[in-house]
Amino acid sequence: MIANRPCPICYNSEINFIKEFNFLLYENHPISKGYKLVQCCSCSFIYADVFVTQKDLDLYYSNISKYEDKQLSTGGGYEYYDKKRLEGVANYLDNFFPDKNIKIADIGCAIGGLLEQLKEKGFKNLLGIDPSMSCVEITKNEKRIDCIHSSLFELDEAFGKFDLLVISHVWEHILDLENAIKSLQKILAPNGAIYIECPNAMNYKNTIHAPYQEFNTEHINHFYERGFVNYFGIRNYECLDLGTKVFKMTSGDDYHAVFGIFKKNEELNFKLEFDKNILNSILEYISQSEEWHQNILYKIFKEINNLNKIAFYGIGQYAFKLLFEIKKIKPDLEVLLFDNNILNVGKKINNSLILKGSQIPNYFIEDETKIVITSLIHQSTIKNDINNHFLQKKMKLPVIIELK
Repeated sequence: MIANRPCPICYNSEINFIKEFNFLLYENHPISKGYKLVQCCSCSFIYADVFVTQKDLDLYYSNISKYEDKQLSTGGGYEYYDKKRLEGVANYLDNFFPDKNIKIADIGCAIGGLLEQLKEKGFKNLLGIDPSMSCVEITKNEKRIDCIHSSLFELDEAFGKFDLLVISHVWEHILDLENAIKSLQKILAPNGAIYIECPNAMNYKNTIHAPYQEFNTEHINHFYERGFVNYFGIRNYECLDLGTKVFKMTSGDDYHAVFGIFKKNEELNFKLEFDKNILNSILEYISQSEEWHQNILYKIFKEINNLNKIAFYGIGQYAFKLLFEIKKIKPDLEVLLFDNNILNVGKKINNSLILKGSQIPNYFIEDETKIVITSLIHQSTIKNDINNHFLQKKMKLPVIIELK
């Protein structure tokens, strides 16, 4: 099989098909056509074979970035577990780079949480770079750290040269990884290093937050240790350190990550190595996800069998998948959409407007409407929110379909 998108690690176009993913998304979303999950036959890398351009993705992240919301996003250190995660990265870098005068740039810094932790460790020369102007303003005004508004692909030598570039939970989002690394090289000092961290695809199966959660509209590259080594090695970057870790999400669930430090070495004699374990690990994750997903679909359709209307509360990656499935099976079913994230409210999916969560009692008709909490990670919090909305209106508590 020949890929539409060549392997982002080795450019090979010969692939093996794994699974197709479809979604119902916001109007004008760049990945509205879904994608095929594939494996490169040459280097073993697993990625999304998408029909989209890097320009489309850049526009998405700059205009509708979720990372500027301090309550709902990660990266700012405003929530306990998020702060602990960022402290862990800062501690690691502090041990690896004892010189506090080195120049560090955090590419895709979100709202500056890691930079804040590095500042507390005593690092003096820090810069954030992010494509979202709101993130830039928060980093500058609240974290008191210099920050530049720029896409990863618009890095300029005028920004300066840096001894360490931090790329934390960014590389899984990037379509054009070749031009991405070329852009980084514009601001990387001759003897500089890159710290990179991503979700660990090898361990997706160890903690499943929701069915197929890791195969979403944002994560289109699925890295693991060999994937990092192959990607950087083929571009003459030597691996100085490599490892995996587990940290806690806001929900308290485990999240598995892979990280490494790489440094340019033009004399490196590197050969790609095929990882024989990654596909089986991914297939196990898919199998577990599919079983859970089918049980959820059965539960939903059993509950709404005689209804013409349901409400989805918590519009995220799993909701996108469920909407596609439900509309395919029961196209005339009216689905009301509610969310607490102000960045989602007002958007449309399949002509349905996403409303504020507090409005749900106004659209609820007893014995005619049931509510599905589609954000599995935040299920208990959302259930409490829903019940509070109804209690404030002095209404009977609704029927809530919980999926976890």
